[in-house]
Amino acid sequence: MRFQTKFDSWLVGVLFLSAGISCFVVPAASFHTLGANWFPILLTIFCWAIWLLALACTLPQYYEIRDDGLFIRQGWKKVLIPYPSLTEVKSWRSCLSAAVFSTDRIVVSAGACKSFVIAVVEKEHFLAELSSRCPQLKMKNTGSGLSLQRASF
Repeated sequence: MRFQTKFDSWLVGVLFLSAGISCFVVPAASFHTLGANWFPILLTIFCWAIWLLALACTLPQYYEIRDDGLFIRQGWKKVLIPYPSLTEVKSWRSCLSAAVFSTDRIVVSAGACKSFVIAVVEKEHFLAELSSRCPQLKMKNTGSGLSLQRASF
């Protein structure tokens, strides 16, 4: 079952505004102040290269619950996490830097200090589907939302 990525429109707007400033305004201002030399042209190429690389590293994004594990696709990164290796799946609200364009995030922890930050449109449905495939995790309602945590015996 495939789940789509959640995008916060205000966060996407801020990113595109900063891209516009860094790719158009800064090179144009340097061209105006420094004159017609190679620096503004190189600065423009550098800014565009950084933004294109950032988009290529983060898009497309989707998440699949497969028979053999949780599949995470974020740009070039493709990860298949087997269900037995999942240790915790918890909600996390933050606007700090990550490969997702939403503040309503999920942190997926797997095994030896590996964690992945994702943002799913249908969070409750995603957690319910994941819970049905991970008997070692128990659904809990924490103050920040639903989470799946390792059951203590």
